[in-house]
Amino acid sequence: MKLISAIFFLVVFWGLSHAQNLRIGLYAGMSVKEFQLSIASGAYLLTATMPDGHIETLALQTLAQGKFKCNGTFVQFYQGGVLRLEAIQMELLQLAHEDFCNWSVPAISAKTRAYEGSFELRVSKGSLSLVNNIPIETYLEGVVACEGGPGHQKAYYQAQAVISRTYALQNQSRHQKEGFDLCDRVHCQAYLHKRTGSALIDTAVFQTNSIVLLNASGQYYPTFFHANCGGQTCEPQDVWNEKIDGLYTFKDTFCVHTKQATWVKSIPLQTWTNFLSKQYGFPLTDSLSNALLQEFRQPVRSAFYLHPIYGIPMRDLREQFKLKSSFFDAVVVGEEVILYGKGFGHGVGLCQEGAMQMAKKGYTFDQILGFYYPGAKLSEAAE
Repeated sequence: MKLISAIFFLVVFWGLSHAQNLRIGLYAGMSVKEFQLSIASGAYLLTATMPDGHIETLALQTLAQGKFKCNGTFVQFYQGGVLRLEAIQMELLQLAHEDFCNWSVPAISAKTRAYEGSFELRVSKGSLSLVNNIPIETYLEGVVACEGGPGHQKAYYQAQAVISRTYALQNQSRHQKEGFDLCDRVHCQAYLHKRTGSALIDTAVFQTNSIVLLNASGQYYPTFFHANCGGQTCEPQDVWNEKIDGLYTFKDTFCVHTKQATWVKSIPLQTWTNFLSKQYGFPLTDSLSNALLQEFRQPVRSAFYLHPIYGIPMRDLREQFKLKSSFFDAVVVGEEVILYGKGFGHGVGLCQEGAMQMAKKGYTFDQILGFYYPGAKLSEAAE
């Protein structure tokens, strides 16, 4: 009894000392019936809310393993093939800041994901929902590592930390109906594992602690970002059909010679024209339209393919044919359409590879942010 009381004291103390937490939906968008768990470091307390309302607990130490399953109504926890707990919901409570767990979904992949923080499991629409409850700054160390990758300058990581923090706080109720704040996918921000232990990334997050971008009205600035703009950022309305104050298209020469600046893709001409004809009524028998179809050049970003009169949004072509971007030229060669593309991603806001190059050239993080988000101001986030 004393051990359980002490554990609960630690949990309460930890929660009070890290009040600004986020709830991140892990494996979001997947229908999961079973999670495998391994306590990689430290100790966790598993609490289960039973059908009659009382709470049962189970202490799990380093190297402890188990499986969480869904029987359609309850969350079940197994160890060594034995059912240990069956409950309405369960919580796996972290007892020390650096404790972490490994999670995997056997039906999808044996690859594990390591996460810090505490966790909640419940049944949602016939499958298991897994939510990571974690301090925002610890979450950001994982996000910056996932979004930026290794080997970059600190100024880039600082800039990424500021925009990721701003984005998280601005959108923290995005998945409220699903029972968490943000998801782990690029739909929100990539959060595929805990912080990597990179001193450079952790320092960048720490040195920008609580700093966000605000607009002139004191509201969170829209800090959208993407991998590579191909030399020109994109108008938000060309992607999402709405204008976003503070974001607009402009030339960006910093990213044009980087890894993801260009791409090429070949698509069967019949597949291409069938889509244009069936979806948009493109007049394949019209000689003028067919002449335009033979060669399409996009020296600057365009909202529409060929000509606005045909009503074919570039974003639709990107989605339909799974293109890296909507910034491309198209040439008919025989029975193929060859796309010569630029950039990777939606193109709105900060270009990550451009920001990385700016950092290499000696620009500071505030200069990088000023280039991609003109009119934004650095400020401390409200408590």
